[in-house]
Amino acid sequence: KKEFGQTLTDKNVHVIDPFTGTGTFMTRLLQSGHIKSKDLKRKYLEEMHANEIVLLAYYIASVNIESVYHDLMNGERGTGNGERYTPFEGICLTDTFALYEKDGVFETKDFQQNSARVTRQRKSPIRIVIGNPPYSIGQKSANDNAQNQSYPKLEEAIASTYAKKSTANLQKGLYDSYIKA
Repeated sequence: KKEFGQTLTDKNVHVIDPFTGTGTFMTRLLQSGHIKSKDLKRKYLEEMHANEIVLLAYYIASVNIESVYHDLMNGERGTGNGERYTPFEGICLTDTFALYEKDGVFETKDFQQNSARVTRQRKSPIRIVIGNPPYSIGQKSANDNAQNQSYPKLEEAIASTYAKKSTANLQKGLYDSYIKA
């Protein structure tokens, strides 16, 4: 509010949790009171975005975010008029890093609904990033579950900005997924 003259509740202030896991940050945002009751429906339907690549976590996040929203809309902060259960259309089954590597990477005919969500998200003016980055520091081998993948566009951006201006001798850490995030 101080720096930008806007708050989380304002129209067109889009929020993303790019590595949502089970949706904890999004649910806490909904519960925080920073989004006014009159703005809650718009924010939930249009201006909140979350990504997850692990299928089970994706489904858990969807259920958690939807449940909190439903409780808020029908509880003391909401309308209390028994509003229908509304799915969270802002969540995408996707790899956030890969989204901008090339056009159409997550837009397939097999997952049309998810593809539409990804397309919508890519066109959204994201203003706020919340959440917890993926953890992979300390990986012992290429076979570990936390293996760092290659994202050429992202890595070039790191090389031409942070790495180029760094005085550190060892810059390998800049390319770790935790640091990239």
